[in-house]
This record gives sequence, structure tokens and C-alpha cells, in this order.
Amino acid sequence: MYLATSPSPQRTGAPPLRLERIEHKVFGPGEPYTPEFVSYFADLTGQFGQPFHEEYFTHAAPNSFTGMATEILSAAAHSEETFDLALIVHSTPDAMPTRPACYLSRALAGNALAFALSEQGVTAPFTAIRLAGEYAREAAFHRTLVMILDQSFLWNGAEARLPVGTLMPGRDSAVVLVMAPDGALGPMSVRTFADVAEDEVRHLVAEQMREFGASPLPMTAIAGVGVDHELAVDCPIRWAAEDLPCTGGWSAFADGLPQWTRTGQRVVLVDYDPALRYLSLCSVDVPPAA
Repeated sequence: MYLATSPSPQRTGAPPLRLERIEHKVFGPGEPYTPEFVSYFADLTGQFGQPFHEEYFTHAAPNSFTGMATEILSAAAHSEETFDLALIVHSTPDAMPTRPACYLSRALAGNALAFALSEQGVTAPFTAIRLAGEYAREAAFHRTLVMILDQSFLWNGAEARLPVGTLMPGRDSAVVLVMAPDGALGPMSVRTFADVAEDEVRHLVAEQMREFGASPLPMTAIAGVGVDHELAVDCPIRWAAEDLPCTGGWSAFADGLPQWTRTGQRVVLVDYDPALRYLSLCSVDVPPAA
């Protein structure tokens, strides 16, 4: 585990990687807990003096992070593709201790460095894209897979102690971004701001969107669940699904691609985490079809 300090007040930059592919999937019921897992969580809650409700587990059928990764990976990554880096991004913990990063390091060709990124709330995917760019720039990691996960089951149920303001997903969902130097879906640019008060968000977003608007491409914004619905910008806005805090905006991006690849579009994804006071924006310049 690596512990990072808070980001500087503002981070801006265009990663040297472009978006090559995006896949998303919403999952139905998963697999029931095995007796071994029930016993494991009973021991775990007992060690920390927490109540254990066995019926909560026996009626549950969650999708683990590794299970979701397994199902979406066949569509997101071709068997012959090699990757240098794989990032797993989430805002709530895995329902089962299945070690998804270890799974990705084995499942992907190329012996990719794989690790998870959390404690960033809804802005975690933006941080992952920025980190992928920094790894590519400093360590020549040219191909990166970013897997964003929403998991709607908490193993400690009603006794869960999530950070104040953390949004709980209503469905299990996964989005995979594949990034490469020659990605056909366009260059990306990430801007992150720390210590932003809620009453500053609309003004700062409007200011940033005016700068993003200086482009020959038409522009669309995708606003995440942390963004006030009174946001005022001079372009169409698509709103992310409210029950998908991490994957909602990126799912909306994937849904809009068939339209945007016909005409070309600058798409700006924006999200804000009120608990952490992080504001993040990411632009993707989708080129028109040849």
C-alpha cells in the first residue's frame, strides 16, 4: 500500500496518452457468499468488536471486483494486447477480498504493473488518468488500462463507516479505459483542483469551461453526481446516472461516442467530491470519422 499526500491546489496537464477504447457494463446479481467467506467475515468483525449479522451475508449475491473485471476484460482488452500499467479505481471497498490487481497482472499480457487507487471519492478516475500520464511521461509506460468500479454491497452492512459524504452506488458497474500514444478516440487533458468549497464550484467550472471552449470542435459537458444541477455552461450538458458515482460520467461518455465520432466533439467530464473538496475535469477531443 502506498499513501499519497493531498494534491497541490491545482494540477493541469495533457497526458502523453490518448484514449483508444472504452467499454462499460452494468451487472445483475453476483454470486452468494461461500461458507468460507461467511466464516472469514465473522472472524473479521469479531476482531474489531463489530456486530455480525449472518443472514445479511446468506441473502447477499454481490459482484466482487475480480468478478466484474473478469466479465468486462474480454471486451475491453484483446488477448494479443500488451499493457505496461493497470489501475483499478473505486470509491467503496470490495465486497470480497479477491485481489483484483493480482488478477489483472496475470490476465493481461505484458506483465503490467497493477495497483488500486481509492480514497479519492468520485474524482478517483480523473486521478487515475493523470497518474497514467505521469507514468507514461516518466517511466515510458506506453499502454495503460484503467478499470473504474462501482460496487453496491458493503460487507459490514448497516455498520459500515464510510467517509462522510461518500456516495454509495446503487448498482454494480464497471468502465474500462484503454490509453495509448496513438489512441484513435483522441487526446485527453486533466485538470484537478484541491480545497474547493461547494459555493465555488459553479464559478470555477464555468471559468474552466470557457477555456475548454476555445476549440474548433463543438463541445459537450458530462457532469457527475457531485456537480450542482444549477451548473451554467455555454454547451449541452449530459448528467451522469445518480446511482453510479464513479462510473456514471464515463458510462455517459461511452453512450455518446457513436454520435460524437461522426461529427467530432470536445467532451469535458467534470465531477466534484464535496467531502474531499476535490474538483476534477477531463477533456477528450474525439476526432470526426475519416
